[in-house]
Amino acid sequence: MIKSLFAILGLVGAIASISFTELAVADPNQIRQVLQTKECSGCDLSRAKLSFANLRGANLRNANLFSADLKLADLREANLIGAILDKADLRGADLSGADLTGVYMTETNLCGAIMPDGQKSSEGCPKAPK
Repeated sequence: MIKSLFAILGLVGAIASISFTELAVADPNQIRQVLQTKECSGCDLSRAKLSFANLRGANLRNANLFSADLKLADLREANLIGAILDKADLRGADLSGADLTGVYMTETNLCGAIMPDGQKSSEGCPKAPK
C-alpha cells in the first residue's frame, strides 16, 4: 500500500536518498547551554534555531553553526574564531566587534548584518533587476 502510494507520487527511492546528516538537528542541551551561559566553545549547533538570540560576548570558538538560523541575533563582541558558519542565516544579525578570524563561510546569508567593522553587509541580499 505505502509503496504504491509512493509510486503514485513519484517518490520511490526518494526517501532512501535523504541522509541522516540532512535530518540532524542541534542538541537542545547545547542550545540551552549557549543561551544560559554564552559558553559553547566547540559545540555542535548545526541547524540550531537561534534567531533573535542574545549571544552578546558569547564564546563560540570552533563551534559548528552549519545552517544555523541566527537571523537578527545579537552577536556583538562574540568569539567566533574558527567557527563553521556555512549556509548559516545571519540576516540582520549584529556582529559588531565579533572576532571572525578563521571562520568558514560558504553560502552564508549576511544580508543586512552589521559586520565587525560596523558596516552593513549586502552579501546574500536579492539582486535588483537591471
